[in-house]
Amino acid sequence: MLQLMIILAIIISLSLCNNKQKKPDTCTDIFSDDFDPSKVSMTLTSSGQEQSVVLKEPTFDTSRIKSYDGEDIKSFEFRPQNFKQFIGQEEAKEKAKTIISKAQRGIKSHFLVDGIKGHGKTTYVELVAKELDAKLIERIGRQIDEEGLVNIVNEINASEEEFVVFFIDEFETMDWKLIKILNPMIESFKISGKRIKPFTFAGATINKHILLKTNPDTLDRIPHHIKFERYNSEEIKAILFQYKEQLYGREIVSSQVMDSISKNCKFNPRTSIALLEDFIIEGDINKVLKNSKIIKNGLTVKDIDILQALNLSKRAMGANALAMKAKLNEKEYIVEFEPFLVEYGYIDRVPSRVITDKGRELIEELKEV
Repeated sequence: MLQLMIILAIIISLSLCNNKQKKPDTCTDIFSDDFDPSKVSMTLTSSGQEQSVVLKEPTFDTSRIKSYDGEDIKSFEFRPQNFKQFIGQEEAKEKAKTIISKAQRGIKSHFLVDGIKGHGKTTYVELVAKELDAKLIERIGRQIDEEGLVNIVNEINASEEEFVVFFIDEFETMDWKLIKILNPMIESFKISGKRIKPFTFAGATINKHILLKTNPDTLDRIPHHIKFERYNSEEIKAILFQYKEQLYGREIVSSQVMDSISKNCKFNPRTSIALLEDFIIEGDINKVLKNSKIIKNGLTVKDIDILQALNLSKRAMGANALAMKAKLNEKEYIVEFEPFLVEYGYIDRVPSRVITDKGRELIEELKEV
């Protein structure tokens, strides 16, 4: 009872500090309307006379989920089942052979895959695990807390498979302090003096620069850094033909349509597949492109808005100012739009943003349409 009173007193005092205009009449008044107590747990710890309250989100408990037991679900997705089916990224596939051979000989084979979203990083890791016939333990960076990390270590140690691949997707979203805890785990397979069954660590990220800033020491302990390159038009077409044959073999899609899709997806496999499936439904590639607001060469209405803003500006623009002109938030602009526009020469970084001659030519060309 005393512990409960201490907890409530601390919570009420914190609430009053943040809301001096209203004094709560009841304990429930201190919470906002969208507060969900089921998402919060409270732990009381004691050290001498000191008391502290720890509030944390619980780990996701799947034990209460009821599994679907109806008819088999039709497959609406195809993923390569081996590296032969994995099209492109030849250098990365060669490195995979080395990683697999090192793991089989008991040599540390940790690796980090860095690349644009939608380029197959997760599939690549899954194929490495499959080639090793390994147990794959997969998590999203932001979902891992201290308790979750303990559970992962226990899962590794309890695994019956000879090989284990521990994969963290969106690695840069993991708490940087928790990433520090990985250092002894991946370097010596130990934590706090306790042994861990040897495993292969795999990370995937679209923002390696964040990890270089916050956790360079961890990156130093990962021997293989794999950079995924942007696909070209021919590789995209090969991916599309394979995907269509695997899932939509009876559908008729002309080579001209495949060519149009491959040139209007920003050379992104995930985007190209979405356009293909839209075409299978619509049967009109021009309608598909219009519905996706694609103007030319994969550039969307929003890309053109960005170029228009730069074209009208008399000076270089920072990311935030440019994003506001295009009615985007800064992160959305930097992640979704800028990489392609810079890589394909429509804008330059100096270090702020300016439109290039190629960008101006496109703007003039569109005026004549």
